[in-house]
Amino acid sequence: MKGGLSAEEVERLVAAHAERAGTPVRTQPGPVWLMVLPHGARVPEQGWKLHVSSRITTLGATADAILPALLAEGCAFKLARSSDALARLNDGTTTPSSIGKAFTVYPEQNRVREVGLLLARLLQGWAAPRVLSDRRVAPDAPVYYRYGPIDKPWTADAQGKLVLTLTGPDGEEFPALATQRYRQPAWAVDPFTGERGRRARPARPDQADPPTLLGDHFQIDGGIVHAGRGDVMRAVDLRDGSRVIVKQSRALVDEGEDGVDTRLRVRNERRVLAALRGVEGVAGYVDHFRTEADEFLVTRDVGRFNLADDVVEHGRYAAAGEPGAVPGRTLERLAERMAGVILAVHGRGVLIRDLNPRNVVIGPDGAATLIDLGLAGFNGLHLPGGTSGYSSARQFRHQEPTTGDDLVALGATLLYAWSALPPVVLSADVDEPRRAALRMIRARCGESPAGVLGLICDLLSMDDARAHDAARRMAAGAFATAAPTRTPLPPSAPVSEALVAEITGNVLADLMAQTRRVLTEVPRHEKVGVDGCVYRGGAGIGLELLEHLDTPGTAELAAGLVRFSEAGADVVGLGPGLWTGRTGLDYFRLSARRRLPARMVHPAPGWGAQMDWKPEYCDLISGASGVGLGHLLLHDLDGRAEHLDVARACAEHVLANTAPDETAQPGTLPEPAGVEPSAAKGHGLAGTVDALAAIGARLGDTTILAAADERARDLMHRSDRLVAKSRRPTTVPLAASWCQGLSGIASSLLMAGDHLGEPQYVAAARRAADACIALIPRVDKPVQCCGLAGIGNMLIDVAAHDDDEKYWDAAHAVAAQMLLRSAGPADHPVFVKNNPTDYSASWAYGLAGILGFFRRLSRHGGPTALTLTASAAVLH
Repeated sequence: MKGGLSAEEVERLVAAHAERAGTPVRTQPGPVWLMVLPHGARVPEQGWKLHVSSRITTLGATADAILPALLAEGCAFKLARSSDALARLNDGTTTPSSIGKAFTVYPEQNRVREVGLLLARLLQGWAAPRVLSDRRVAPDAPVYYRYGPIDKPWTADAQGKLVLTLTGPDGEEFPALATQRYRQPAWAVDPFTGERGRRARPARPDQADPPTLLGDHFQIDGGIVHAGRGDVMRAVDLRDGSRVIVKQSRALVDEGEDGVDTRLRVRNERRVLAALRGVEGVAGYVDHFRTEADEFLVTRDVGRFNLADDVVEHGRYAAAGEPGAVPGRTLERLAERMAGVILAVHGRGVLIRDLNPRNVVIGPDGAATLIDLGLAGFNGLHLPGGTSGYSSARQFRHQEPTTGDDLVALGATLLYAWSALPPVVLSADVDEPRRAALRMIRARCGESPAGVLGLICDLLSMDDARAHDAARRMAAGAFATAAPTRTPLPPSAPVSEALVAEITGNVLADLMAQTRRVLTEVPRHEKVGVDGCVYRGGAGIGLELLEHLDTPGTAELAAGLVRFSEAGADVVGLGPGLWTGRTGLDYFRLSARRRLPARMVHPAPGWGAQMDWKPEYCDLISGASGVGLGHLLLHDLDGRAEHLDVARACAEHVLANTAPDETAQPGTLPEPAGVEPSAAKGHGLAGTVDALAAIGARLGDTTILAAADERARDLMHRSDRLVAKSRRPTTVPLAASWCQGLSGIASSLLMAGDHLGEPQYVAAARRAADACIALIPRVDKPVQCCGLAGIGNMLIDVAAHDDDEKYWDAAHAVAAQMLLRSAGPADHPVFVKNNPTDYSASWAYGLAGILGFFRRLSRHGGPTALTLTASAAVLH
C-alpha cells in the first residue's frame, strides 16, 4: 500500500516506546507479526488473551495509545508487522477469523480483566473492525478477549492429522483454532463475566436455531455464506411471503487508506440495481437497511445454485453435438442467455466488472441471472477489485473500464461452464489466465474453432470490436453461422522427451529452492510449517531428493531434512503411521543413512520396529496397513527380522476387522460424484489389499494371501462399478485420484495381480486406468495426492508392467494437461504457488510429488515414495 507503516517503522516505533519506558524488550519479527517480549514476561501454552482491533490508518496511533501501558504492565504481546500485514488481516478473505487482530496481548492470567479494562479505557470511542472470534471487553472500545492457544504446539492426532487443541485440567480437549464465532471451553471461567463455558452438546436433527428477524420483516431461515466481510442468508419477506437474499456488509472490513470499506459496495449495488430495474436476468432490488454499523442489501432469491455449484452438481455445459450434450442445457443456450443479459445491462450504462461463475445463478428453468453487482460501474463511478482469472487484466491494472472487460469475463465464465476447470491463477501476470484459457481451447478444439467455442475465443481476444461482435452473435443465437475465430490461439509445446527432461531439471531446482526456505524460514516463523512425515512434510521432500543425488546440493539438503524432520516429528508427536507418521520417517532416515556419506546422517535411537505399538486403524495412510508395508520396506534396507514380526501383527489386525465398505465408511460427496473413499487406497479397501498381498507374499503365509485374494476380488468388482460411474457428466476429478479414486485403486489391483498371480486383477487395473485416461481433461490439480501427478504415476506403473505404449502415451497426456494448467514457460512451468508453509514443497500437495512424476516419465520408470514392488516381495 502507498502509505501506512512499513515493517521497519513498526519496529522503530516499538523500540522508541520501550526506550522511553526504560523497559528492555526482545523482538521476534515474522512475516505477519512482530512479537515483543519484555524482560521477565512469561507466555503460557494456553489461556485468556486480549485482542486490540485497529484500522490500517490508525495502526500507529493505536500503538502510541497502548504501548506505554503494555510495557508498564510487562505484558508479552505481538502486533501487525506493518500496515500491509494489517490490511491482509482486515481484508475479510485471507484469514477471516483474524479480522481486527492488530495487537494480541498476553497478560498474566490473574490480570486479564485489569489489563483488558485498562486498554478499553485508553481506546474508548475508537472505531475499528469487530473481532468475530472474541467477546468485547466494553461496548465502546475495540478491545476483545477469548480463551485460546498462546505458545501451544500443534500435535498429530491418531490419524496423523495436525491439530491444535486446548487441554483442560481433567484432560478434556477443545478445538483451539479461532473461528468466526465465539467459543469457550467448559473449564474456563470468563474473567469479565464470571461465566463458565458450556459443554458442547451434539446437535439433534429436530433442533434448529431460532429464526432471526432482520430489517423488521426479513425472517432468516438459512445461510449461504458465512464470511469475514459479511454473511449471505436466505430469508422470507414477511410482508408478502416472497423469498429473498439478505447480504450483510460488515463495518470497517477491507477498508482502504481512503476510508472506503465493504459497505460502499452495498451502497453502490443499490444504485446500480435501481438503474437496472426491469432488466430481465438481473436479481431485483428489495431493500437496503442498517443495523448498528453494518449494512444489509436485500434482493430477490432467484435460485439455489450459482453456476459454479451447478457445474459441480449437474456436470459441465457441453456444446451442441458434443458427446454428453443435454438438450436444453447446452453451452449455446447458456451463452445466448448470458450475452443477452450483459448487453442489456450495458444498454443501461452499467459495467458489471465482476462477472464470474459465483455471480451467476442458474434458476430452476435453467435461466442465468446476475447477482452481486457491488463492483459495477455506473455514471463514471466504479470501485476497484475483481476476481482473479475472470476479470480482465486491464481491470487489475486500473485502466479505464470498458464494456470489453465484461466480455472477457463472459468468455472466461463460459469457458468454465464448458470445461469445468477454473482459470489458471498461479503467477503475478494478471493476463496469464486469459492466455492459458486460449491455449486450452486450441489444445482441445484446434487452431481456429468455429461455433460457440470460436465466439468464446473472440470474447477473450482483447479486441473490443471483435468481442462485441461475438457477444451480439451469441445473444442472437447465431452459432451455426459463426465463422472460425480470427483470434490467434497460443500453441502448447509438444511433450517431447527433451521437454520432459528440461521440466524435470527445473522443477528440481524449484524444489531445492523451496527446501532451503523450509530449512531456514519455516522453523523461525511457523509453529508447524512442514513437519517430519512423508505425506506433507520433510521426509516426503527428502525421499524425492534422494533420487537426484547426481545434482550438486541435493545430498546436503536431504541430510538437512533428516534433522529437520526428526525435530518436527518430536514437536507434533507424530504417530507410527507410514504416510503421516514415524514409520515413513524411519524409512527416509534409514534410506538417507544408506545413500548419503556417513558423516552427513548420524544414527539416531528408536529407528525401526516398535514392538509395543498397538494398531488403532487399518488404513494405509496412518493405520496398520501402512505400518505393515513400511516395515517390509525397512526390512529391505536392514534385514532385521523384527520388521517382519511387526508386519505380521499389522496384517492380523487388518484381518481382525471387517473390510471397509460404504455402510461403515460413507463418503462426503453425493453419489453422482463417483467417489467411494471406502474402496480407495488412502483410507479404504485398496490400501488393505496392498498390505495383505505384500505381507502375505513376503511371509509366505497362505492365510493372509487367501484374505488378500478375497479382498482383491471385492476391490475388482467395486472398481468396475466406479469405472461405470466415471462416464457420468457429474463425475468429479477426485474420482480419478490416488487417494480416493481410481488411480490408487488401479495401482492396488496391479500389485495384487502380481503378488497373487491373478491376471484378472491386472486386467481390472487396466480398466480402471482407462477410466482415468478419459478423466484427464477434467482434472485441474497438478499434485500427487488428489491430482494429475498421482494419475500419471499410476499410468507409468501400468505402462512399465507390460511395456504398453498406450499407457506411456497416456502418461505424456497427463504431462500435457499439467502444462495446460500451469503458468510460465513450457520448459519451466509454475505448477503451485511458492509457499512452503502451505505445503507447496510437499509430496502430497506440492513440488516433491510433481517432480516424482516428471522424473519417472523422463527415466521411463523408477521408484515412487513408499511403494513396495512385487519383485521385492518375492525376493524375500
